[in-house]
Amino acid sequence: MRVKNLGLLAIVLITALTLSGCNQDVVSVDATPKMEKSTNVNVARVEKRTIASEIVLNGKLQPVNSINVIPKMPGKVNMVNVDIGDKVNKGDVLFTLEDKDILLQVQQAAAGLRAAQVGLTRSKGSGMEQQLNQLKTALVQAETNYNDAKKNYDRMKELHSEGIISKQQLEQIESQMKMAEEQYKSTKSSLELTESKVRPETIASAEAQVQQAQAGYDSAKSSLDNTVITAPISGVIASNNVKVGEFASTSSIAMSVIDNSFVTVDVNVPENAINKITLNDSVEVLVNTVSNQPLEGEIVTISPVADRGSQSYPVKIKIANDSGLLKGGMFAEIKIIADKAEDTLAIPITSMVNVDGKNVVYVANGDIAEKREIEIGYMNDEYAQVKQGLEENEVIVIKGQNYIEDGSKLTIIE
Repeated sequence: MRVKNLGLLAIVLITALTLSGCNQDVVSVDATPKMEKSTNVNVARVEKRTIASEIVLNGKLQPVNSINVIPKMPGKVNMVNVDIGDKVNKGDVLFTLEDKDILLQVQQAAAGLRAAQVGLTRSKGSGMEQQLNQLKTALVQAETNYNDAKKNYDRMKELHSEGIISKQQLEQIESQMKMAEEQYKSTKSSLELTESKVRPETIASAEAQVQQAQAGYDSAKSSLDNTVITAPISGVIASNNVKVGEFASTSSIAMSVIDNSFVTVDVNVPENAINKITLNDSVEVLVNTVSNQPLEGEIVTISPVADRGSQSYPVKIKIANDSGLLKGGMFAEIKIIADKAEDTLAIPITSMVNVDGKNVVYVANGDIAEKREIEIGYMNDEYAQVKQGLEENEVIVIKGQNYIEDGSKLTIIE
């Protein structure tokens, strides 16, 4: 029994010593002073800069000038010199029409004009026989011209009945035939008058014949010129609807030529900004498919009247296209400066936090954060103008501000 009691006593002593050691550890931890937590932040100085308030508008690029080419007269295409994408200068030949029949008309008209001129010269001479010979020659030529014109009209009349040529084309041929007929009748009448008696009116009649023959020649020459279709402007062929051997009509577009040395974009500027811009102002134009850097555009027109639908003002902007990379239909983003403040205090917009509806920043006073309410003015994508609440060169928190409050301890990383 004595041995058993001694064992129990030993267990009690060991337990007491263990508990005593645990209590000492707890007291030691509680006695250690707590360390204040610090937040890592990035900072920047408040500086002066120019702040511009911008309006971003969207539009599509289009050529500065686009002209549709339509023949002045119908005809079968004889030759095509260009295709889509080819560069041309003003006056370059795009395509030609067959000119065999028209060339014959020009030759006949030229012969008639020469005969009329000879007749006029002789009518002013001294010999009646000379005058008669001139008129006889002119009559022979006029008769030939009329017969040829009538044959051509009969042939074209058949083509019209078959639906190959239009009524307008047939009327044009008919007009030429009637002109040749009138010339023939006039020449014949003059000859008859001269044969009966040479009178003072003979010279006047010969002069009229020359004028008439000249008009016929000019008409035929104009038709011949119209078989050669040239570029109306310098630029690039945008469309081509003609092929060799096909019939070119006066009622459909044969080709389109665009001037791509510049492109334009139309935008609608809201009422609150229209009086902030003027003609020739420079604007930034971003075309992402061409470059990630903005291009320089120029305001070339400003409508004085608002669009009825959008109640905004149409504005046209021109952009140089020396590289030729800008294409019609490309999407463009335009930045127009509505307001601007120069040499003003500015801070990154990412440094601001909203506290109870107020704009707040944190000023780094050493390693302690000070909450500061500010009043802001103009803003853009990066910076905000500070009207009140900060001084130049003060240091503000620009990263980490969402994790601190007034009086927080700071560890400045950058």
